[in-house]
Amino acid sequence: MFGTLLIATGPGEWRAAWVEDGAAVELYVERGDTPPAGSIHLGRVVRRTPSLDAVLVDIGAERPGFLPVRDAPTNPHLDEGARVIVEVRREAQQGKGARLSARINSRPDGPSQKQLLIEAAQQNPPQQLDPPPGFASALRLRLSAEPERVLVDDAASISELRRGFPVTEISHRAAEDWPIDLDAEFAAALAPSLELPGGGLIHIAETPAAVLIDVDTGTQEESSAQRAAVAANLAAAQAIARQLRLRQLGGGIVIDFVGLEGRGAREKVRQAMATALSGDPAEPQVLGWTRLGHLEIVRPRRGRPLSETMLEPQGVGKSHVALAFEALRLLQREARANPAADWRLVVTPAFDTALRGPAADGLRALETRLGRQIAITVEPDRAREAFDIVQR
Repeated sequence: MFGTLLIATGPGEWRAAWVEDGAAVELYVERGDTPPAGSIHLGRVVRRTPSLDAVLVDIGAERPGFLPVRDAPTNPHLDEGARVIVEVRREAQQGKGARLSARINSRPDGPSQKQLLIEAAQQNPPQQLDPPPGFASALRLRLSAEPERVLVDDAASISELRRGFPVTEISHRAAEDWPIDLDAEFAAALAPSLELPGGGLIHIAETPAAVLIDVDTGTQEESSAQRAAVAANLAAAQAIARQLRLRQLGGGIVIDFVGLEGRGAREKVRQAMATALSGDPAEPQVLGWTRLGHLEIVRPRRGRPLSETMLEPQGVGKSHVALAFEALRLLQREARANPAADWRLVVTPAFDTALRGPAADGLRALETRLGRQIAITVEPDRAREAFDIVQR
């Protein structure tokens, strides 16, 4: 699988798109706040959970990771306070810590077990051992393949990217010259509904139990209802396969296609869905039709879904953290156009909390780049998602 990785850098946040044949097929957000699957850490056991036959391990993330005893070496010393080298197998998501294993997978460009032991002996937990912390190395682990080339909108990030992608062609290109509109791609991938070519809609709802997808044909002539249903379902199969990758959706997926009569029509839709999913590197499986007439799919879950990074719980609008990084990104653009100006952000209290919490490193990085402090004014009566960038 060959593709181009487009990276839009911002203060404290990188947004990226994996592009194949001129279209975005995967979207990523990197803030350095969650260890990616594949990263190796020196952790410390914080608690045993005998009922789950596992231990909780501090790896420096917001929540301790979950290490099943069966994924630890033979006769492990996993008492509270013990040091242990672990690999993240599944990223923290849905309020749960990362899934860990003490059985380290070897990578062609990764350290040997001996090298890990030597480095761990010189460190105090929690500590990331491999790859070295950084946006580029973390993003590389999240990708499903090595890109043919990387295009970045900020030349200052090229040196870090070359360390993270040592064998990949890397170059600077303004976002205006990219084959896609990254802002539009993110907006579409976060929307709860999506229009289908030729009419109709798909509605996507993420729940803790499963991803639920409903296909709607819209208004059709009654005489062609069956043909319209088949056409809408076939178009929906293509769109759904693309959205699963774009949105990083995993676990159980239940699709309510437009009602079909007869096994032949159902089999046609099932085959179309399987074909549409065949290029997905996560290798999802189509399980078949339920007795209620829904099609079931399972897609391995490795990273957190895009919505968890960008939206409030239950998908109600962008999170204050996402808005804080958006404000910093827009302020940086304004500052490039007027580098001598002083700036002020006018925000809500919750927005201010995000700026001084999860987005604090981004705020400091922008202030360092501008060479001046950014004033912040808090207005409690502002609309929830509103912020203003004011030139002082």
